[in-house]
Amino acid sequence: MPVGIRELKNNLSQYLDKVKRGDSLGITDRGKIIAYILPAEKSPNYEELIRMVREDTAAWRGGKPAGSVKPVKVTGKPISEIVIEERR
Repeated sequence: MPVGIRELKNNLSQYLDKVKRGDSLGITDRGKIIAYILPAEKSPNYEELIRMVREDTAAWRGGKPAGSVKPVKVTGKPISEIVIEERR
């Protein structure tokens, strides 16, 4: 879930409650994600997802994934399965 710096600052307790419940926050500055706040407990695949986002091989803007025009060939679990596991 992306959230701007000012919004986060003004409602920090509410957003930290969401993180405690398992949500992850993308902190934005002028619409660009600059940091993440993640739950302390996370699945072993979470680091792989973060790596893929940093390397621009995966992106998520908070909506329903639509797929890619140029899919990247990868091995291992599909990202959809990893996302579903993270939501549990």
